[in-house]
Amino acid sequence: MNSYNIKFPLIDDNSTNTFFQTGKITKESFSSDLLLLLLTQKGERYYESDYGTDLLKYIFEPNDELTMNDIETEIKRAVSTYIPYLKIKKVSFNKTINDSTIPENQLNVNIKFTYEEDTFSEEGEIDLNF
Repeated sequence: MNSYNIKFPLIDDNSTNTFFQTGKITKESFSSDLLLLLLTQKGERYYESDYGTDLLKYIFEPNDELTMNDIETEIKRAVSTYIPYLKIKKVSFNKTINDSTIPENQLNVNIKFTYEEDTFSEEGEIDLNF
């Protein structure tokens, strides 16, 4: 695969003296694309006001099954609409990270995804903390 993308978050590339670091299409680029989509608020992108998610509205919601189901639905909807080549395999909500308990008012979301094209296949995961 000879495609390139811009890495997110944006970082200057001092090695090539360019404005942004780029990456080949790999698990890292899929993670960047997914992270950019999930952290973009709906209405934030010009000329495409539905791009992104409304995940920030869940910050002050209770950590219950209803909220977790709504977050999972929001993630899957956004990905299927804007990154259809990624398939969300699992969205899980963690109560501990590295053997330490997350505070009651915090939520960790782990998203596992796959990308498959002909014989090329990549799997990856990202973590979001609310």
